[in-house]
Amino acid sequence: MISIDRQQILLRTVDVEKLIDEDHGARSVWELVGRLDLGRYHAQIEAVEGGAGRNHTDPQLLVSLWLYAYSRGISSAREVARQCEFEPGFQWLCGLQAISHRTLSGFRSENKAALDDLFVQVLGMLSAEGLITLERVTLDGTKIKANAGGNSFRRKEKLEAHLELARERVRILSAEGEEKETTAHRQAAARRRAARQRASRLESAVREVERLQQEKKHDRKDFVARASSTDPDAHVMRNGEGGTVPSYNVQLLTDVTNGLVVNVDATTDAIDYRQLQPALERCERTLGQKPKQIVADGDYTNHASVQAAAACGVDFYGSWQDSWKPVEHDAQGRSAEFLASAFPYDAKRDCFTCPAGKILTHHALLNRGHGVHTHVYRGPKAACPNCPLRGRCAPRDARPEWRRSITRLEEPATTTAFKAKMATEEARLIYAKRSQIAEFPHAWIKERCGLRQFRCRNRLKVAMEATWACLSYNLTRWFSIRSKPNLETALRPLPNSCLQKAACSTHEQIITPRQQREGRLRTKNQFLHTFLSPNCLLLVCVGHTTTSGSSLE
Repeated sequence: MISIDRQQILLRTVDVEKLIDEDHGARSVWELVGRLDLGRYHAQIEAVEGGAGRNHTDPQLLVSLWLYAYSRGISSAREVARQCEFEPGFQWLCGLQAISHRTLSGFRSENKAALDDLFVQVLGMLSAEGLITLERVTLDGTKIKANAGGNSFRRKEKLEAHLELARERVRILSAEGEEKETTAHRQAAARRRAARQRASRLESAVREVERLQQEKKHDRKDFVARASSTDPDAHVMRNGEGGTVPSYNVQLLTDVTNGLVVNVDATTDAIDYRQLQPALERCERTLGQKPKQIVADGDYTNHASVQAAAACGVDFYGSWQDSWKPVEHDAQGRSAEFLASAFPYDAKRDCFTCPAGKILTHHALLNRGHGVHTHVYRGPKAACPNCPLRGRCAPRDARPEWRRSITRLEEPATTTAFKAKMATEEARLIYAKRSQIAEFPHAWIKERCGLRQFRCRNRLKVAMEATWACLSYNLTRWFSIRSKPNLETALRPLPNSCLQKAACSTHEQIITPRQQREGRLRTKNQFLHTFLSPNCLLLVCVGHTTTSGSSLE
């Protein structure tokens, strides 16, 4: 029996290059990052006239580590540093050297301009290979939990009290640092830095509470604004599970050609109602052009979005959600014949006729914004109080002087044209493909990257973290596309007589109609695809395959 001795010490030689295979993902990430211009990152650490440079980890290494980490579902800087000690891919990237989690964390959330430039460079490479065309894009948003708890939200009075305590703490720590130099200098400096950061967050929270209070137009006196003392930019939003948690709304603009993300941002707006125009503006600002077509769901489809897309020259496809639906009774208890939709409208005279034969004339014009107007029509003063149908037309608690009034909505020409376009079969087919393109990147960054809660705080750093995840998604998607074999150029044309029957070297393969429709076979030699043509059926396999005595290489 072999005994196991776990107390022994082994001394082994390690060939770093052989830690991973030649086609390992870490090598692909390192090679691609090496082709990018990291000048914006190097500018922070290079020596300049009048000042010396500073020691810093190579930006190529840090960028590669984060991209590789997100592709493996790791978003914690401490976990990345831990993985560098034993995981072969991380070991190969850092050359068996230790990387501090503070270095990783600071690099991820600093220099947004450099990260945006990195993202645009990758998009340029993808565009050069024809993988991004901007012919048609989709826009969709998802809620990702913020790094803050629901119990961290405080009123202005509480925040100001906490802020005063935090400022006092900063003054005490600063005085202690000036009076004496202790052996634990770095720990003391860290405590002072943490105190300053907390005071800064509380100041931001007080400003956010004041802003929310001023923006509340209705019930401003009764409304009490609250903000998080942990992450002041985070807002309470409803998630997909029906609960409400502090979150950010991540907006992704995805190119339809290959499902690659072309723009990403994190907003504090809980709804997508106002996000289409900012997305188009960001796309033009970063890429230099707007997409030709944009597809979004009903949350984005409104008068403002339709007009914004038309003003930008972008063809918009969306799902218009009509607020009115036919019902038997309305909120006032009226039956179908007394609903506003049952009143005939005379366009020449600009009036409505009620079931009693009375004329409702134009009373007022309301401007709803974005070119939308509401026309109000009211019945005669003398007719409605004495109308024999008043009991069926008026509300139960109506005053004696009550008069029936109805409204007519006048939409701008752009909205009318949009609705007519979406009624066509072509537009419906385009919109039907929206979900499979728009929602896949969100699912990938949540499931594959594990980004269900942000590690960073405040909107700027959260947007950077989302950009890192989308950058990793684009690269993973790119590597997947490039790794697919170009079967069309690899196949040699064979005579039709040789393609009547296909067989493996060990057994004959019978092809059923269902297998032809699915386009994929499962055999001992692992067939990949079937190609159908009017005259033949051709099988392509990984191993050695013979086709009626002819070898297929």
